[in-house]
Amino acid sequence: MPSTDRDLRAIRDSVSWVGRLSDNLIRVGPFSLGIDGVLSWIPGVGEIYSVAAGGFIVLQGARAGVPLPTLAAAAALIACRTLFSAAPVAGAAFADVFTAHKWAAALIVRAIDFKLGASVPSARWPMWAMATPRAA
Repeated sequence: MPSTDRDLRAIRDSVSWVGRLSDNLIRVGPFSLGIDGVLSWIPGVGEIYSVAAGGFIVLQGARAGVPLPTLAAAAALIACRTLFSAAPVAGAAFADVFTAHKWAAALIVRAIDFKLGASVPSARWPMWAMATPRAA
């Protein structure tokens, strides 16, 4: 577990960056596309990238001490994306729309923010996704 708030912020920033890189590089109206969406059209490569990027997001969340239910939700999103995208053509189109890395990263980032005391839980985020705030 990171020893300082600075370490937590570094983890938070790296998770946020991978989420944006994977699913949010180019925005067209309500849709966004990232490296994950592009690589999903290359058989096998998209799945490898998805597992690697998703594993990074979840492992960084574990390093930050994010609650287990949040880690499980993030891992389930990544697993769902990886499994469904394995289908020819339709799977690649699914990966373009189902921005699991961005969503998983948002869960982890939100939990780290709460742990840092930088945000207050809202009705939009489930309570199981929150960490206990650290004493200053």
